[in-house]
Amino acid sequence: MTTWYLGLATSGHDPALALVDAAGQVVYAEATERYVQDKRAWGIAPDHAPHLERVFRAAGVDPARDEVVIAASWKSLKNERPATQTNMRLPDAAWLAVLQSRAMQDAGASLLRLRMTDAPPQARRYEHHLCHAVNAAYSAPFDDAACLVIDGEGDVGATSLYRMTGRRMKRVFRSWGPGSLGMYYAWLTEACGFDWRLGEEWKVMGMAAFGTPDPELVRWLRGLLDVNRGRMRLPPGLTLADADARVAPHARRPDEPIMKAAELAASGQQAYAQMVDEILTEGLDAPGGKLILSGGCALNSSYNGTICGRLGFDDVFVPSAPADDGNAIGAALLAWMEDHPGSPIPRGDGSPFLGARPDRRVIDKLGAKGGFARVTDLAGRAAKVVADKLAEGRIVGVMRGRAEFGPRALGHRSILADPRPAEMKDRINAQVKGREAYRPFAPVIPTARVPEWFDGATRTSPYMSFTLPWKPQVRERVPAVVHADGTGRLQTVDAATNPWMTDLIAAFEARTGVPVVLNTSFNIMGKPIVHSVEDAVAVLMTTGLDAVLLEDVLVEAG
Repeated sequence: MTTWYLGLATSGHDPALALVDAAGQVVYAEATERYVQDKRAWGIAPDHAPHLERVFRAAGVDPARDEVVIAASWKSLKNERPATQTNMRLPDAAWLAVLQSRAMQDAGASLLRLRMTDAPPQARRYEHHLCHAVNAAYSAPFDDAACLVIDGEGDVGATSLYRMTGRRMKRVFRSWGPGSLGMYYAWLTEACGFDWRLGEEWKVMGMAAFGTPDPELVRWLRGLLDVNRGRMRLPPGLTLADADARVAPHARRPDEPIMKAAELAASGQQAYAQMVDEILTEGLDAPGGKLILSGGCALNSSYNGTICGRLGFDDVFVPSAPADDGNAIGAALLAWMEDHPGSPIPRGDGSPFLGARPDRRVIDKLGAKGGFARVTDLAGRAAKVVADKLAEGRIVGVMRGRAEFGPRALGHRSILADPRPAEMKDRINAQVKGREAYRPFAPVIPTARVPEWFDGATRTSPYMSFTLPWKPQVRERVPAVVHADGTGRLQTVDAATNPWMTDLIAAFEARTGVPVVLNTSFNIMGKPIVHSVEDAVAVLMTTGLDAVLLEDVLVEAG
């Protein structure tokens, strides 16, 4: 018999599962939204039975003999809190509480469906922010660091600071009650005319590059939250109605021109940066050394890219899945550590490629179908052929190996293109992604080449966690991946961790002289990143995508 640890992200949104083996290593992690193809998968069980069955099969779990320990990513139930302890609109708070409570109470029930137990299992419950911290520490490349968790909500507050020493985590402080940077950014997203429930905070971050912060507006936005010794609280007497009224002249309705909210987005982003700066400088006795960021706010790559240069940290690390989906890993590891008293947090190899593989049987059927597409086996030469197609102006979807865990496509479930034509950005947004024209794309570049292209490049960025300024003299060479403010949210690759993408970029540089490729997630707006071969082919057949690489099989529209 083998004991497995099944971690479940049980927030009621962004559900995910992670499987940790008896040695304390993560062998599988995947967001539910990918499997069900429902963005953010609101209210769907993280151990959705058909999904869980496939994960167990892929990992080698024996349902008849093995034991599965269930771990949930919250200690408490939101619906047991007073309504005054939230800082979001009451209908949203009540809705989230219902979804979270249901996910917590039903955690592990799918084991009944799989006939692995005779009675509903009792899930072990772990503090939400501790799950965030342990998830991030697992893939962090160092043993000692400060770990700051900032998100929308925790068990008692939205901010926690930990100190990791020898890969053992100790809480320094946590905030209590309402006062949340995550909810601040959700409110800002609504004020800019977008919907945080759809995960549209990304749109605000992208729009901020087009606006100029208004100093007075920044000061007022900064006053929406108090920071006291690193802890965040709502100022006495402040209401959401007050905040709505103050920003009304700068806000936009969803049907108004996008750029109407550019000034608000830029001002809101600057206020956000000031607040996180205060948390770090006031919360830590002596800022410096190494820093781990986790929680949903750690996805703010525009802020992340500025930390080292301004605040004196030697290194900053953000995991591939810092938001609530990543807590599936944290919960599973905490359960493993509970059964191995005294053990430090296990160290992973840092790979984000923890999800499903493309189904080879379906790929093989495509070649036998004929008629609807040209199917070519590129075994041993896929990187070179795809690089040539990119240089010729083709847009290619790539579905190779195990899927990334986290919200960003890192080359295994990506759409790739040539970053040199300025019109490539508009072409992909309009013809493939179906999203707003201003939305930016990420550059992929070999780690060793980053100093040639970016200023302030003092660290790797394998998960697109940092936005940095391009060197002025190279911006015109890759305009499709340069943000309006001259920055780029880069992904770095090397032969040891991402060999195929490294080979592709080398082949592309040999053809074009540019060691940079445009990378965006393999999806269309409003849908999750593709999960199955059928999902990938559907995008090919219904958009302006030119081809899809499925493992080493190239499928081109007929």
